[in-house]
Amino acid sequence: MSAAVNSSLAYQSTATLGESESMLATGDVGISVTSRIDYNLRFTKQAVLVVGNNTEQYSQLASQFLVNLSTVKPTANHLDSQNNQINVAFISASSKLNDIQIRCRLIEQLFVKALFDPEESLAISIFRFAKQHSEAISIVVDHAHALSLQINYELCQLVALAKKHQLSINVVLFGLTEAAQQLTINKSLFKNKLVVIEAETGQVISLDDKRISLNKETSPLSVWQKMSLFGAMLLLAAVLVWVYSLIAEEVSEQTFTGEPERLVNSLTNTVPSVSENALTVPVNNPENLALIAEQKKNNSDLLATASEEGNTSLYIETRQATSEEINQVLLASSGVNSVNSVAADAGDVLEALVRADTTVNTNNEEKTSSRAVKPTIQKSITSNLYYQTQAKQYKNGYVVQITGFSDDKLLKVFLSDYAKEGFYSYERQLNNQKFTVITTQVFADKVAAKAAIELLPVELLDRKPWLKSISSVIKEINTFTR
Repeated sequence: MSAAVNSSLAYQSTATLGESESMLATGDVGISVTSRIDYNLRFTKQAVLVVGNNTEQYSQLASQFLVNLSTVKPTANHLDSQNNQINVAFISASSKLNDIQIRCRLIEQLFVKALFDPEESLAISIFRFAKQHSEAISIVVDHAHALSLQINYELCQLVALAKKHQLSINVVLFGLTEAAQQLTINKSLFKNKLVVIEAETGQVISLDDKRISLNKETSPLSVWQKMSLFGAMLLLAAVLVWVYSLIAEEVSEQTFTGEPERLVNSLTNTVPSVSENALTVPVNNPENLALIAEQKKNNSDLLATASEEGNTSLYIETRQATSEEINQVLLASSGVNSVNSVAADAGDVLEALVRADTTVNTNNEEKTSSRAVKPTIQKSITSNLYYQTQAKQYKNGYVVQITGFSDDKLLKVFLSDYAKEGFYSYERQLNNQKFTVITTQVFADKVAAKAAIELLPVELLDRKPWLKSISSVIKEINTFTR
């Protein structure tokens, strides 16, 4: 809305005070929403957000505001000849429209046949065109709760720049209370840049107001339900402890009653194994057989005595015989012959060396082959030099822009998922941050680039890829590298 429109609306508001005033529930006289919007646009010079509890409230106000823009004409007393027109852009926001589509619709309504970059911020593109045309601009957005935080910030930045350079650029948004609730999360970004007006009363609402603050999530369980759940958990814990105590008591009783019998059985099974297996005595000698039989008899007498007297503390220490003890037993036996060492022949030594050398070579070959099959990783992304080289060959070339990332982690995940596609990328600056743009190869003309879009995977088509000239790419690269 231009300065003349603001002055004319102010004059009408003063002349017809009865029409612009309404009686609030408290009995006080309040200013109508239209007059409140005009007041903030003229004096605070900030973006205005009108919020309502339902669609009918804010949509009717949006229609009324557009009618006022079309009927009220600026006068020559307040404006020079260059500001005698009002350039208005209206858009009905939707969740189906992304940020690029919204930028395109706003700029195409304000500046017909103007060349612009849809990825460039509205605060930069519209501000540049407004300085060139030197005309008042009004932007009206309905269903503002569907706008992203990025678009809201760009519109507020646009108004702040216009105020700084004394340009007439007004932004009025209409939406549900959810639109204001989204801004309260990042209210530091919109401080002194946005005014929130309640559609029902026409009052200005602060971003710290409880009416638009996000309600804390409450527990779905009531107090008595929580108490019942806690009691059930305590009862379950008590049952588990009782069952564990019963099992532990039964195990301890079985262990106590079966201890004597188990000890005798263990002694019976252990002692013979020591006499027969630990000392590997040859049995082909009659003297050795007699020695083993005598040992078995002594063990049986000892166990019988222990069982008759009920002595459960009897413990026979068993250990494995040492090599010295085994040699002594073997040498003491007449049936054991001493082992004589025989010198190895030269042929045996050479054969052993050849076998050892063959084993070492085999192991080395296995290690070498295991290293050879290590896969190599190929990069699927190139530098900005590729586009500069292709721009010389294809001056009128085009690329298909797939997507873009400002987060390096998301970029790596995307490249790993589509490593076989062979995409290219370049870096540009977006909102004072590095932004990596993913594109296809450079095509000679627009027809070839459009044909390449149809060959992309379905999941990439959902990202709505679009064509970009190679000259635009070079311009963005040069801007980033300055």
